[in-house]
Amino acid sequence: MALRDYLIRRVITSFVAFFLVVIANFFIFRLMPGNPANLYYEFAASAVAAGASITEEDIEKMAEAMGIRRPLHEQFFLYIVNSFTFQFLRTDEDAPIKSLIFARPIGALIMERLPMTILLLLPAISISIFLGMRLGAEAAWRRGSKFDVAMLVLSLFFYSMPIYWLGMTLRVLFASPDRPWFPLEGAIDARYWSGEGGIKSPEGIGWLIDIFSHDPASAFVDVVWHLVLPVTALVLYMFGGYFLLMRNTMLDVLTQDYITTARAIGHDDGTVIHKHAKRNAMLPMITVIVLAFAGIFSGAVLTETIFSWPGMGRLIFEAVIKRDYPVMESFFFMMALLVVIANLIADVIYGFLDPRIRY
Repeated sequence: MALRDYLIRRVITSFVAFFLVVIANFFIFRLMPGNPANLYYEFAASAVAAGASITEEDIEKMAEAMGIRRPLHEQFFLYIVNSFTFQFLRTDEDAPIKSLIFARPIGALIMERLPMTILLLLPAISISIFLGMRLGAEAAWRRGSKFDVAMLVLSLFFYSMPIYWLGMTLRVLFASPDRPWFPLEGAIDARYWSGEGGIKSPEGIGWLIDIFSHDPASAFVDVVWHLVLPVTALVLYMFGGYFLLMRNTMLDVLTQDYITTARAIGHDDGTVIHKHAKRNAMLPMITVIVLAFAGIFSGAVLTETIFSWPGMGRLIFEAVIKRDYPVMESFFFMMALLVVIANLIADVIYGFLDPRIRY
């Protein structure tokens, strides 16, 4: 099969998979229990503060305003049109899709939270991949040694540990009242955005710019200090998966005849590992790496919630709790799109790197 035919087939299957996910995305949230209109009043600070009595008529009017009383086929048609034209990414107040609970354009919410998620996940994913690949290759080369056994036990230990338990453990060990070595929550100390430093609330790219226009040195250090615990939790959790995959792949590659030949003709260990074995062992890692960076949009729901990090993960957690259909649908639409594109990119790279994949 020619490379062109392979790519056409992968594009078609990717589109079909994406369209099926989009359909499921619409219906799955409407099967969830709870009335968004009722929850709107439950979570509305103004109604709670005023002690207002909410009647069934008020809830019904709100449901009508939200559009959840429209026929299902109308809701589905609008969802398809708005999603495939990316109307939910508009940030102006006249945007057709707004959050039911936050009563703001979804695009504005995403633009506020996404920079914070990138700030958290980009270093965590990069460090995890680097350590997993480096140590995984070394452990495979030294199979059965004390180093291999120690790294295998360590990676399995953290890989099997729930991320929320790991996050809470780090909080107790390093951010408890007895040991306040690191901040418990947030992205920066309140003094930087409460008026003293003139920096806005830690949401959006404007906040990151403001940091470097007021007190860049101390503010930067404070942000890094807030990042230490959540990034450490993510690195310890994600590192195990990358390490195990790289080690197992390397073990398979090291049994190939060309590795034996390279060693027999006198190549040193470094050349055999990095020039011959590691390059071929990278193939299964491509999908994992591409999907990892595609997942930056989704954030780290549990980690961001535990450490009160104002990112995309916490936004989707709040949307699920409050039955905010537009936010959930937009979020999962983008996630499905990014995952499908990431898989397609990985398949294309496979096709170029390994001709056997095409057949």
